[in-house]
Amino acid sequence: MSDKDIDLLIELANAKLNKGVSGKEALDSFVNAGILNTAGTYTEPYRELEEIAQ
Repeated sequence: MSDKDIDLLIELANAKLNKGVSGKEALDSFVNAGILNTAGTYTEPYRELEEIAQ
């Protein structure tokens, strides 16, 4: 995953949160995209995002 991809995902997350999306809706969106599991942790292809997001 490139830095550009990571930046786009972060922008997507911020846009969703700024639109007044609930935490559950945001989590559901990322779970459906395969980025997070239902516990809210990153799936294997996105583990490096965990380091950047903190």
